[in-house]
Amino acid sequence: MAHEREFRNVLALVSRGLKGTSATGLRRLGLHVGQNFLLEELCRQDRQTPGELARRIGVEVPTVTRTAQRMEGAGLVVRTPDESDRRAVRVGLTDRGRALCGELPEMLDEVAGQALTGLSGTERRQLVDLLRRVAANLGAAPSDDPPGRR
Repeated sequence: MAHEREFRNVLALVSRGLKGTSATGLRRLGLHVGQNFLLEELCRQDRQTPGELARRIGVEVPTVTRTAQRMEGAGLVVRTPDESDRRAVRVGLTDRGRALCGELPEMLDEVAGQALTGLSGTERRQLVDLLRRVAANLGAAPSDDPPGRR
Protein backbone atom coordinates (compact mmCIF):
# COMPACT_ATOMS: atom_id res chain seq x y z
CA MET A 1 0.00 0.00 0.00
CA ALA A 2 2.96 2.36 0.44
CA HIS A 3 3.47 2.59 -3.33
CA GLU A 4 -0.17 3.40 -3.89
CA ARG A 5 -0.13 6.19 -1.31
CA GLU A 6 3.16 7.57 -2.67
CA PHE A 7 1.71 7.49 -6.22
CA ARG A 8 -1.40 9.40 -5.09
CA ASN A 9 0.63 11.98 -3.21
CA VAL A 10 3.13 12.59 -6.01
CA LEU A 11 0.41 12.72 -8.65
CA ALA A 12 -1.50 15.27 -6.54
CA LEU A 13 1.66 17.39 -6.23
CA VAL A 14 2.22 17.26 -10.00
CA SER A 15 -1.41 18.11 -10.68
CA ARG A 16 -1.37 21.11 -8.31
CA GLY A 17 1.94 22.28 -9.73
CA LEU A 18 0.76 22.07 -13.33
CA LYS A 19 -2.50 23.81 -12.50
CA GLY A 20 -0.81 26.61 -10.58
CA THR A 21 1.90 27.24 -13.15
CA SER A 22 -0.62 27.03 -16.00
CA ALA A 23 -2.96 29.44 -14.20
CA THR A 24 -0.22 32.08 -14.15
CA GLY A 25 0.34 31.73 -17.90
CA LEU A 26 -3.38 31.63 -18.62
CA ARG A 27 -3.92 34.86 -16.69
CA ARG A 28 -1.29 36.56 -18.86
CA LEU A 29 -3.39 35.51 -21.88
CA GLY A 30 -6.63 36.73 -20.29
CA LEU A 31 -7.94 33.22 -19.58
CA HIS A 32 -8.99 31.32 -16.48
CA VAL A 33 -8.14 27.70 -15.72
CA GLY A 34 -10.45 25.43 -17.71
CA GLN A 35 -11.17 27.95 -20.44
CA ASN A 36 -8.09 26.69 -22.24
CA PHE A 37 -9.84 23.40 -23.06
CA LEU A 38 -12.77 25.18 -24.69
CA LEU A 39 -10.47 27.55 -26.56
CA GLU A 40 -8.25 24.72 -27.82
CA GLU A 41 -11.27 22.82 -29.13
CA LEU A 42 -12.66 25.91 -30.87
CA CYS A 43 -9.23 26.54 -32.40
CA ARG A 44 -9.44 23.02 -33.89
CA GLN A 45 -13.02 23.44 -35.07
CA ASP A 46 -14.83 26.73 -34.70
CA ARG A 47 -18.59 27.22 -34.27
CA GLN A 48 -19.62 24.17 -32.28
CA THR A 49 -22.69 23.60 -30.12
CA PRO A 50 -22.23 23.36 -26.35
CA GLY A 51 -23.13 19.65 -26.61
CA GLU A 52 -20.41 19.01 -29.19
CA LEU A 53 -17.88 20.91 -27.12
CA ALA A 54 -18.84 19.08 -23.91
CA ARG A 55 -18.45 15.69 -25.59
CA ARG A 56 -15.09 16.60 -27.13
CA ILE A 57 -13.50 18.00 -23.98
CA GLY A 58 -15.09 15.53 -21.56
CA VAL A 59 -17.29 17.78 -19.40
CA GLU A 60 -21.01 18.37 -18.88
CA VAL A 61 -23.01 20.75 -21.11
CA PRO A 62 -23.78 23.18 -18.24
CA THR A 63 -20.03 23.52 -17.65
CA VAL A 64 -19.50 24.49 -21.29
CA THR A 65 -22.44 26.90 -21.14
CA ARG A 66 -21.08 28.70 -18.05
CA THR A 67 -17.54 28.78 -19.46
CA ALA A 68 -18.74 30.10 -22.82
CA GLN A 69 -20.76 32.81 -21.06
CA ARG A 70 -17.69 33.96 -19.15
CA MET A 71 -15.54 33.84 -22.27
CA GLU A 72 -18.17 35.79 -24.18
CA GLY A 73 -18.07 38.46 -21.49
CA ALA A 74 -14.29 38.63 -21.96
CA GLY A 75 -14.69 39.06 -25.72
CA LEU A 76 -13.13 35.70 -26.63
CA VAL A 77 -16.17 33.89 -28.04
CA VAL A 78 -19.59 34.75 -29.36
CA ARG A 79 -22.71 32.61 -29.00
CA THR A 80 -25.07 32.79 -31.97
CA PRO A 81 -28.18 30.87 -33.08
CA ASP A 82 -27.52 27.93 -35.37
CA GLU A 83 -28.56 28.74 -38.94
CA SER A 84 -30.39 25.44 -39.45
CA ASP A 85 -31.91 25.06 -35.96
CA ARG A 86 -32.77 28.37 -34.29
CA ARG A 87 -33.18 26.59 -30.93
CA ALA A 88 -29.53 25.54 -31.00
CA VAL A 89 -26.61 27.82 -30.20
CA ARG A 90 -23.15 27.79 -31.76
CA VAL A 91 -20.07 28.98 -29.92
CA GLY A 92 -17.50 30.65 -32.14
CA LEU A 93 -14.23 32.49 -31.67
CA THR A 94 -13.97 36.24 -31.93
CA ASP A 95 -10.88 37.78 -33.51
CA ARG A 96 -9.47 38.21 -30.02
CA GLY A 97 -10.11 34.53 -29.20
CA ARG A 98 -8.67 33.40 -32.52
CA ALA A 99 -5.48 35.37 -31.82
CA LEU A 100 -4.91 33.15 -28.76
CA CYS A 101 -4.92 29.97 -30.88
CA GLY A 102 -1.19 30.37 -31.50
CA GLU A 103 -0.23 31.69 -28.07
CA LEU A 104 -2.03 29.15 -25.89
CA PRO A 105 -0.26 25.98 -27.12
CA GLU A 106 3.11 27.72 -26.85
CA MET A 107 2.45 28.76 -23.26
CA LEU A 108 1.20 25.28 -22.28
CA ASP A 109 4.26 23.70 -23.94
CA GLU A 110 6.48 26.01 -21.85
CA VAL A 111 4.75 24.80 -18.69
CA ALA A 112 5.20 21.17 -19.76
CA GLY A 113 8.84 21.85 -20.61
CA GLN A 114 9.36 23.32 -17.14
CA ALA A 115 7.76 20.24 -15.59
CA LEU A 116 10.01 17.91 -17.61
CA THR A 117 13.24 19.82 -16.96
CA GLY A 118 16.10 17.46 -16.19
CA LEU A 119 14.50 14.42 -17.80
CA SER A 120 16.17 12.91 -20.85
CA GLY A 121 14.23 12.26 -24.04
CA THR A 122 14.03 8.59 -23.13
CA GLU A 123 12.77 9.38 -19.63
CA ARG A 124 10.15 11.75 -21.03
CA ARG A 125 8.90 9.07 -23.42
CA GLN A 126 8.83 6.49 -20.60
CA LEU A 127 6.90 8.85 -18.34
CA VAL A 128 4.29 9.53 -21.02
CA ASP A 129 3.98 5.81 -21.80
CA LEU A 130 3.57 4.92 -18.12
CA LEU A 131 0.96 7.63 -17.59
CA ARG A 132 -0.97 6.36 -20.63
CA ARG A 133 -1.03 2.91 -19.03
CA VAL A 134 -2.26 4.41 -15.75
CA ALA A 135 -4.98 6.28 -17.65
CA ALA A 136 -5.99 3.06 -19.43
CA ASN A 137 -6.19 1.27 -16.06
CA LEU A 138 -8.71 3.92 -15.02
CA GLY A 139 -10.79 3.46 -18.16
CA ALA A 140 -9.45 6.49 -20.00
CA ALA A 141 -7.80 4.76 -22.94
CA PRO A 142 -5.82 7.03 -25.31
CA SER A 143 -8.58 6.76 -27.91
CA ASP A 144 -10.95 8.21 -25.27
CA ASP A 145 -8.73 11.24 -24.63
CA PRO A 146 -10.43 14.50 -25.48
CA PRO A 147 -8.65 16.00 -28.51
CA GLY A 148 -7.10 18.81 -26.50
CA ARG A 149 -5.55 16.43 -24.02
CA ARG A 150 -3.51 14.10 -26.22
